[in-house]
Amino acid sequence: MERMIIMDRNENNYGPSPKCHEVMRNMTMEYFSTYSRDYPRRIKSRIAEQYDVNPDDVIVGYGAEDLLKQIIHWAAEPSTTIALPDMSWWYYKHLAGEVGATVAEYHMKELDDAWDFDDREILSILKKKPRLFIIASPSNPTGNSLSVDRMKSLLAAKDPSTVFVLDEAYWGFGSQPFPEKEASRYENFILLRTLSKYYALAGLRIGFAFLGKGLADFATYKSIYLGFNRTSEEMLFAAFDKESDAYYREKASLIIEDGKVFFEELRGMGFKPFRTCANFILARLPADDYALLKEKLPLRGFVIRVLSAPAFENCIRISIGTREQNHLLIEIMKDLLSNRS
Repeated sequence: MERMIIMDRNENNYGPSPKCHEVMRNMTMEYFSTYSRDYPRRIKSRIAEQYDVNPDDVIVGYGAEDLLKQIIHWAAEPSTTIALPDMSWWYYKHLAGEVGATVAEYHMKELDDAWDFDDREILSILKKKPRLFIIASPSNPTGNSLSVDRMKSLLAAKDPSTVFVLDEAYWGFGSQPFPEKEASRYENFILLRTLSKYYALAGLRIGFAFLGKGLADFATYKSIYLGFNRTSEEMLFAAFDKESDAYYREKASLIIEDGKVFFEELRGMGFKPFRTCANFILARLPADDYALLKEKLPLRGFVIRVLSAPAFENCIRISIGTREQNHLLIEIMKDLLSNRS
């Protein structure tokens, strides 16, 4: 069999911009034998320039995963409560378990063609003043997001002591991102971003965040002396270059368009797809079709995510790949379904 087409990790299969390729072609051994230059001012200043914020309100980490871990280990302990979505990235609960914190789960609602947060339940939890509240928009694996106005209403309802973390790892594919410049207005607010999805640089492990008021202690806790690897920094500069902007906008547009195509095609196969604001799509299948695709798709060269949690019974999640990959996967799925034994 030829190389498997991986569409289960929510990576951006289009890859990074030509400007990033140029950095790799021109890289010398100096990038590996010398420390990061002018850390952290240089990289923080570039991120701040990109989003028109104050460099002092920016922190950098080895991916959003690293920043989440640092936030939870800084803020929480066994006597504290962390509020988390019940149907989202498993790593949130894992981190809460590392510090022995109590988890307060809030639930999501399955609608006719989408998932949604239950604002009333979230507001009820926020009234209890959890130490940490984490929400992802768009959310994984459901693909739904919250508007800026809804997010601001939640922020307005929280107690100043609650650290509110908005994980926007899947920003850039149709959701309404929170305004970066406004993050600094809110007490104990952290807006997370990453280079992994929109910028197609998952392997570099660079994440960053915009900090609200009252988080100087966390910024100190998170600080490091000698910086990140120089390769990652230079690639960030290339991804943020003006010459890269048109490339990323074009690829994001293709992913958004193909998400809509997937929705219609999956519905035409008799599945229940859910509308998405991310670079993946979730669908609930009849049990027999779920079992068939779980068994047969890998034999045809495709890897998609097969979910097993009770809330996502008989669900699959497909990372939206390149246009060629998407069309091929749809044709193979149709062929498998039409030739059921």
